[in-house]
Amino acid sequence: MQVLHVSRMTVYAWFTRWETGGLAGRANAAGQGRPPVLTAAAEQRGQAAVRANRQPLKKVTATLRQELNKGFSPRMLKRFLKAVVGRGAGSATG
Repeated sequence: MQVLHVSRMTVYAWFTRWETGGLAGRANAAGQGRPPVLTAAAEQRGQAAVRANRQPLKKVTATLRQELNKGFSPRMLKRFLKAVVGRGAGSATG
C-alpha cells in the first residue's frame, strides 16, 4: 500500500480480484477506464488520411479532427495507428 501509494481499499480490491479470477481477474473489466477518443470507425479514415498526407502527422490530425469532430493530439493519433498496425490490420502508412 505504501510502496504503490494506493489506499487500503484498492489493495483489498486487488486481492479479491486475484482470489476470484486469478491472473485474468486482474485485468480491467469492460467499461473501466476512459473511453477511447479514436475508435475502430476512425481506423479506415485514419489510414486514408495518412496515405494522402504522409508528412507531417499534424496535417493528418487536423483532417481527422475535422472529419470526426473529435479533439486529439498528433501523439494520440500516432499511438492509435500503431495499435491498428499491431492488431494486424496492415500498414497504416504504406
